[in-house]
Amino acid sequence: MNSWLKSILILSALICVLSFSILGWLAMQTTATPEAAAGRKMPSWNQMFPSTQPSQDFVNAALDQAAAAAARTIDELAERLRRLSEAPGVKANELLLTFKSEEAMKAFRERAARQGFQILHDDPRLLTTRVRYSDASAMAQELRANADNLDNIGLNYVAWVPGLPDLSQVDTNNAGGTAPFGSSGLDAIGAKGDRSAWGAGTKVAVLDTGVTAHSLLRDSQVTHIDLVNDGQVPNGHGTAMASLIAGDDAQDGGVAPASQILDIRVADTKGESNTALVAQGIMQAVDEGAVVINISLGTTGDSAVLRKAVEYAQERGVIVVAAAGNEQQTALAYPAGYEGVISVAAVDANGNQAFFSNSGETLTLAAPGVGIVSGYSDNRMVVSSGTSQATAITSGVISTMLSWGYPAKNIPQLLTRNARPTGAPANQVGAGIVQLPQR
Repeated sequence: MNSWLKSILILSALICVLSFSILGWLAMQTTATPEAAAGRKMPSWNQMFPSTQPSQDFVNAALDQAAAAAARTIDELAERLRRLSEAPGVKANELLLTFKSEEAMKAFRERAARQGFQILHDDPRLLTTRVRYSDASAMAQELRANADNLDNIGLNYVAWVPGLPDLSQVDTNNAGGTAPFGSSGLDAIGAKGDRSAWGAGTKVAVLDTGVTAHSLLRDSQVTHIDLVNDGQVPNGHGTAMASLIAGDDAQDGGVAPASQILDIRVADTKGESNTALVAQGIMQAVDEGAVVINISLGTTGDSAVLRKAVEYAQERGVIVVAAAGNEQQTALAYPAGYEGVISVAAVDANGNQAFFSNSGETLTLAAPGVGIVSGYSDNRMVVSSGTSQATAITSGVISTMLSWGYPAKNIPQLLTRNARPTGAPANQVGAGIVQLPQR
């Protein structure tokens, strides 16, 4: 994805976050009468007219005014939905609704068809529904009438496999690392000796563009689940990630060749996904027994549904590893920015923060990410760069540690303790460059 387009999407997502918080407030406020929404207790008839009963004409006029006010509120809410839906960086005419109870969620499902809404996916465990609508006014009326049953109203943000900014845009405030490894980075993380049994007994979910057949990967090693279902051939990014985790080659293979790969395709051939689909992929990974989830993609939109899916995985002892992002930003992409996620930046062959790598105060660590050799589609080998590659290498390290008997709950602390310091600020490289513990 071009860097200028990503910049537009990032700015639009930030605007949408602010705008949609207003939308959520408006939906909640409009469940009450205009007087209650304004924070005033409506006086009784006797208080307003202590000596007389209201005339029927007065009552009719009051009802007409209330109806007009309610109609204006619904119109305003509908217009807000239309504007947000047209913004870059969001899936048009989609909402992610989180309910307060399973009963409320079921009731919405029953109403949806009658109101012309299309439920694309729902998950009772997260109490969330991904819904598509064509009539903004109908959706506004639904949100207003049932706001008491909703815990969160969210946009479905676009997520993407991170590309690279143009080299001419190197940030001089960044460490600016551009020196390529020209390998799969194994030496830099202390991956020495016979790796053939590393990762044995572990299942690593790769949420990406899909994994294609490659000589580095055994067919029996990979299980495929396609959540995109667009009939297109996956691009090579997912294959590259799988090869860096579990590719079987002494020189340019993965860190943990004995790992099982759970290929969950959540991004299309252009590398585009969305927060609802990534959350669905996380839930699927947990269901299928993954102990590590590699997410080498991200979004700038903070999604309640995606956050809940990450928390669901973490509560079950699954380690989530995610890319910091390649946008030269001072904030991490999501889900890397969520608490407890192993967030990974990229360094070059000199140990400097890669010129494209995002920074962030909660960054966990860094890994090789410039000029990395990996597998690709059509059984090719390529040299590429990104926090994607750094993330996959880190997932391979974690798979190896699990196969060596390290408890999952101890691994985050061990990763930061064993990381090799670079002297750079923690917001650029976290604790340092990921290292395998010495046995």
